[in-house]
Amino acid sequence: MSLTTLLGPGAEALLRECPTEPRLYRRTGSELDEKITLQLMDSHIDHGLVTPAFTAAVKDGGAVHPGRFSRDGQMTPGKLRALFNDGHTVNLREMQRTVPYLAELCRTIRHETGYSLYVSAIITPPGRRGLTHHWDQFTAVVTQMHGHKRWPVWRPEVDLPIDTYLDSPVMWTQEMQDRWDATEPYAVYDLGPGDTLVLPRGWVHSPHCIGEETSFHLTFALRERIALDLASAIVTTALTQRDFRIGIPPAALGPESLPHTLHEVRKALISYLDQADLSGTAETVREALIG
Repeated sequence: MSLTTLLGPGAEALLRECPTEPRLYRRTGSELDEKITLQLMDSHIDHGLVTPAFTAAVKDGGAVHPGRFSRDGQMTPGKLRALFNDGHTVNLREMQRTVPYLAELCRTIRHETGYSLYVSAIITPPGRRGLTHHWDQFTAVVTQMHGHKRWPVWRPEVDLPIDTYLDSPVMWTQEMQDRWDATEPYAVYDLGPGDTLVLPRGWVHSPHCIGEETSFHLTFALRERIALDLASAIVTTALTQRDFRIGIPPAALGPESLPHTLHEVRKALISYLDQADLSGTAETVREALIG
């Protein structure tokens, strides 16, 4: 059980290099389709088997306040279903926390790739739309489980967003929205059960349900590792050196003295990195990446 569960033989391409263009894959005979069903998601919605902090209800780009479906950190029976019946898309994030099969699948993908990830279940009523135009800070592996969803996509507005850097809600402008509304998409993908779309981070999309059935898909949010991740992990290995554990007095952190302090720390760090046995630290770094 690994990326092949989602992509079939196409998993090899994703392991070799980070995607720069959207790509559609077809999986066959996947255990995922037997284990994770719309009925299972309905049970989570109707029996309150979700956490309000990881739950959203969205219609045409507008999300409702969590107080509409929860109280005191607990789901209010029937409220989330009522919002769905009113046309809201239900987004159940971090499903690997509550579904053992998804927990194990995410664990094997994390070990296979070195990436951190989580999985969201998105259930959209027939003919409806949840979020409008936006981009993600992660590589989205979108796996259609039930019904059909149309994914128009546009080329990135920003270059390689990640975490909170170049975040879509922060960067969004009305000018962008007007331009997307007036511009034909780069491509349109119609996903049905068994289809998986890999959407690189930064690509703009505005999916909506098509047909007369409820759309249910899983989004595996893969946080690509970047050079800064490895640099941070290498720097952390310096904790074994006493010089990097010595306290720095407040006077050295003041506006006038901080530049000199940073210069001294940089000099010490460069010296440490020049002498570091990177082969010896590789195992420690990988453990830090996969947890």
